Amino acid sequence: MTGTATDNAGNTADATASVVNVDTVDPTISYTLNPVAPEGNDGWYTTDAGVIVHFTCEDVGGSGIARCPADTTLHDGANRSVTGTVTDTAGNTTTVTTTGINIDSVEPTISSTLDPAAPNAAGWYAADVVVGFTCRDAGSGIATCAGDVTLVEGANQSVTGTATDRAGNTATASVSGIDIDTTAPTVALLGGPTGSYQYGSNPAAPSCYAADALSGIASCVVSGGGTTVGDHSYLATATDTAGNTSTSRVAYTVLAWTLKGFYAPVDMGANVWNTVKGGSSVPLKFEIFSGAELTSVSAVKSFTATAVTCPGSSAVTDAIELTTTGGTSLRYDSTSGQFIQNWQTPKKPGTCAVVTMTAQDGSTISANFMLK
Repeated sequence: MTGTATDNAGNTADATASVVNVDTVDPTISYTLNPVAPEGNDGWYTTDAGVIVHFTCEDVGGSGIARCPADTTLHDGANRSVTGTVTDTAGNTTTVTTTGINIDSVEPTISSTLDPAAPNAAGWYAADVVVGFTCRDAGSGIATCAGDVTLVEGANQSVTGTATDRAGNTATASVSGIDIDTTAPTVALLGGPTGSYQYGSNPAAPSCYAADALSGIASCVVSGGGTTVGDHSYLATATDTAGNTSTSRVAYTVLAWTLKGFYAPVDMGANVWNTVKGGSSVPLKFEIFSGAELTSVSAVKSFTATAVTCPGSSAVTDAIELTTTGGTSLRYDSTSGQFIQNWQTPKKPGTCAVVTMTAQDGSTISANFMLK
């Protein structure tokens, strides 16, 4: 701007002044978000790229913008905030803040557990299996976590669990190949004895039969049995691959042979003492029955003569009338239908002995002798 001054004498002078700009109005600043709104749940962003805060600055009719903040990218975190300040050429400033920005772009974690923790060595469980899940999330937190699942009988079973965080991110965990068999196998004894049998005639041992519809049979074993006189049983034990077991038992009785004798000239009785001259032979006559009469000398196991203390005067004595019956070896006399064993008595007058015949089944007959 130029100005001229003139006095009364007509003198003049020129002067020039600079233009002065005045701006007292603050600039404006606003922001936008990209993405514009949370794409996840519960007000959470889930973008991997983060949330971009973009500032727009204006100074309409003023001195103009000197400095406007650059874009800011926010990544994972809760309640994130950004402050931006605009400055115009005159030095006026305005500040704006965006807050409450929640970002969770990371999936939660989920892991599984089994109860029982592990199967047997063959890979089978013999009880129901509970599959449990544990979920964690360091960002927005867990919204839902898969509940426990109980698996019952079946082969090659699988379970999948899902974890969801508050932002909507999900993760899954799966377990597979779970084999469960809680049912015991079926088992039976095939063949073998049932009921009662004479000694020496009971059947051969039974065989073990087993079946299992799921894990299959691991073993089938027969134990027990016996051929001696008395009560016996066979036990079949079946075990499936899962370890379940079942048993089947059959009982039977081995009957003792029937022994008859000793016949005359020997007298029988617990308190009867046969008197005989020492050194003489006494015929021991008897019969053995296993249902039918046995005639083979193999039915006899042994003869024993045991020295005992002679009884007192109250004992019943009976003198034996000796007869000639052949040699001293054991034989079966088909004419009389009986076994005969000639016992050569010891030459020890005044001594006593108990003579016992033991059959192969363990049955015995005994007679008392007093030597004179």
